Amino acid sequence: MKIVFMGSAEFGLPAFEMLLDRHDVAAVVSTPAKPKGRGLKLFDSPVTEFAKSRGIDTVLTPENLQDPEFITALKSMQADLFVVVAFRILPADVYTIPRLGTVNIHASLLPRYRGAAPIHRAIEAGESETGVTVFRIDEGVDTGEVILQRKISINGNETTPELYERLSVMGADVLREAVDGLESGSASASVQNQSEATRAPKLTRQEGHIDWKLPSTKIFNKIRAFKPFPGTYFFINGKRMNAEWAEVVDTNVCRGDHPRSPAAPDNDTVNPGTVLTAKGDFIDVQCGNGVLRITKIKPEGRPAMDVRAFLLGHSVAEGTVLG
Repeated sequence: MKIVFMGSAEFGLPAFEMLLDRHDVAAVVSTPAKPKGRGLKLFDSPVTEFAKSRGIDTVLTPENLQDPEFITALKSMQADLFVVVAFRILPADVYTIPRLGTVNIHASLLPRYRGAAPIHRAIEAGESETGVTVFRIDEGVDTGEVILQRKISINGNETTPELYERLSVMGADVLREAVDGLESGSASASVQNQSEATRAPKLTRQEGHIDWKLPSTKIFNKIRAFKPFPGTYFFINGKRMNAEWAEVVDTNVCRGDHPRSPAAPDNDTVNPGTVLTAKGDFIDVQCGNGVLRITKIKPEGRPAMDVRAFLLGHSVAEGTVLG
């Protein structure tokens, strides 16, 4: 089958490689090269780099997906199918070109977690399972007919990069099955249940600021979900610190019930964000419900380190209120 692959992120590379091994990939469409680093040198997307390494001659990187020259070039390829993985929203003039339409791999069990950050949002919400969906692109955002889905469990300590890698590999396998079905004519499609739809909007830097009034479990899920961007951070005496890793000590205790040293504040005055214990390998912080034990920290402008190493050079008094 003749296919045009569209993508930009590393997430799509296993699927891209599978298509190269099994089908005729006529062209690749990716994002334009972007300036990075102090010298603002231009760097290709991971998909463009991989395409060049595999000797693909036609790599299109349009600024405007509605550019008439770009659309004409796509039509001239006479592809049977367009496959999209982690790319931009396509106009109808593009996704309707192939005879078999355009399919997308989405890293969730649609209609749940439609949008740009399905992996992050599933972990943030404390989900115990997620999956990948291959669906037909239509005029909405992740609203098209579902061709194939597969579920996967989320480990209770799993972070976004870890789940990202597993779903990336699974996505290639599910896509292989879906494309085979489309080629043979055996694939079927089902309409999404709109009443079950949830959103997965793009993350912002501001979301990384820890709200200590939340339960400790929710804060822990944010730490897992917001790796590597935007990270989760707080302030000690006005200095920003990233919470690189933590543990939930007790999800059931309320404020003031955590064991503490005699120097710690009185039970009746413990507020969310209060340091209960800062010694040895950890810093225990009172949350809106439960206690979060921070075990790895990253001071601004410095490498990440274990809390033990941090406390050797910094004094954090019990009773300090974190910002």
